[in-house]
Amino acid sequence: MKSEHQIKQLAQQIRFEPDAKVDERVLARAEAVLEKSTNIQTSVLHRRHLIWRTIMKSPTTKIAAAAAIIIAVSIGIHYLGGSIDGVSVAWSQVTEQLNSYTRYKYRQRVVREQGPQIPTMQVYHLNLQQRRQEVEDGSIHIIDMRSADPITVELYPDQKKATVTKLLGFGPRKDPAIIDMVKRFEQQSTERLGTKKVNGKTLQGFRRKPNEYNDFIVWVDPTTTLPVEIEIKHLNRGQTLFLDDFEFDFELDESAFSTDVPDGYEVKTIISDYRPVEPKEITTEDIRNGLNHTAYTIGKLPWIEKLMRIQTVDPLIGRGKVYMTGILSDDGNHIIIDQSNIQSDYKETMMEWILKEQPVLTTPSGTKLYTHPNDAEYARLYLEGFAKANPEFFTVENLSNERFTRMIVMPDQTILGLSANRHMSDEKILELVDSLKEIKAKG
Repeated sequence: MKSEHQIKQLAQQIRFEPDAKVDERVLARAEAVLEKSTNIQTSVLHRRHLIWRTIMKSPTTKIAAAAAIIIAVSIGIHYLGGSIDGVSVAWSQVTEQLNSYTRYKYRQRVVREQGPQIPTMQVYHLNLQQRRQEVEDGSIHIIDMRSADPITVELYPDQKKATVTKLLGFGPRKDPAIIDMVKRFEQQSTERLGTKKVNGKTLQGFRRKPNEYNDFIVWVDPTTTLPVEIEIKHLNRGQTLFLDDFEFDFELDESAFSTDVPDGYEVKTIISDYRPVEPKEITTEDIRNGLNHTAYTIGKLPWIEKLMRIQTVDPLIGRGKVYMTGILSDDGNHIIIDQSNIQSDYKETMMEWILKEQPVLTTPSGTKLYTHPNDAEYARLYLEGFAKANPEFFTVENLSNERFTRMIVMPDQTILGLSANRHMSDEKILELVDSLKEIKAKG
C-alpha cells in the first residue's frame, strides 16, 4: 500500500488543467480496474461517471481524486494476481529457487475415494536417486536407485523383519520425485490462483494440469519462493495427494538412507528381473521359480488342442519378464494366460480400477473376472508378444478385431491376464478359469 506521502507526490505529477479528454481516459482506466476487481454493476458505474464529471471541475478536489485512482489501481493489482503489499511471485522464480535443492522432506497424506487407504508418511529425499519414507505404522522404506540394480528395503522394527527387493537391470534412474516434476512446469502453462492465509502467513497459489490424469496446485511462500503446500489430484485414480511440512536442507545423517538391513532382522528377498529376456519355451517349474507370488497352471480341458508355455519380454512396458501360456482351442481360437512379477505400485493401480468396477464373472471358488480399460489393446500386445516369441504358434496376420481381455483376480489376490483373439462364451471362460491350479514347489 502506498504511503500518504507517496500518494501526494504522485498526485502532484498529474496534470490538473481542465482537460475533458484526459479526464475521460483517467476515468476509463479507473473504472476498468474497479470493474475487474469488484464486478461493479453498470448502473453504479454510470452514477460514478456523473459524479466524477462534477468533482473534476473543482481544482481543490483533484488531489483527492488522484489519490483515489492510485488506491483503486493498487486494489486492482491485488485482485488481478499481484499483491497489495507489493510482493508478487512469478512461477519462474519458484522454479529457479527449486533448482537449488535436491535435498528436502515433506509430509505426505493420500485421500482416496475408495479402495485401501495409504498411511501418512514423512518422506526424505537425499537426492534424485535416494529416498527414505517413515510411515505412521512404524515401518521404514529405503529406496536407492543409483546402480544398475536398484534396491528397496522395507523395515518393520516392531517385528524385526525386513523385505529387500532387487530390481535387476532397472536402473540407474532418477527417483520419481514430486518436486522434480513441479520444477519442470513452464511459466506460460502455469495458472496463478491468488492468495490464501495459512497459520497467519499469506501464500500465493499456482495451478497446472499437464494432462488428463494429473492436476497440480502449489502454494508458495512469497518471501522464500519455495512451496509450502502441494496438492496433486490423480483424476483417473480417484485420489488426491497432499504434501506439506516442507523442509529444505533437512538435518538427517546419510546413514539413514543405507539399504543395509540391521542385525537381528529376519530378511525376505524378492528379485524382479528387468534384464534383457531371451524368448524361449519353458516348463511349469520355470514359472514357479520365476514368480514372487503364487504361480498357476492350466488343467486338462477337452477343447484344448495345443498348449505352449514361454517366457518373453513384458509387452506392456517393453522390459522385464512375463510368463505366457498359449492355448489353441478346437474352434481355432488363440488364448493367452499371462503371469509376471508385477511391481507393487502397478499392481496397486490395477487393484484401484478393478475395485471401481463390478466383476463380469465370478466362479464358485471366489475367483473374479473384470474387464480391462484398454481391453483390445492389452490383448493385441500380448498376442503380438507371443507371435514374436513363437510365430509357429500364432502369427500377427491372424489378429482379430474380436479380441478381448479379462483380468483374473484369484481368491489370494494374485492377478493374471486372459487375452483371447476371438469371442469366447462365458461358460468356456469360467471352465478355463476353474481349471487353474497352483504350481507347487517340488519337495
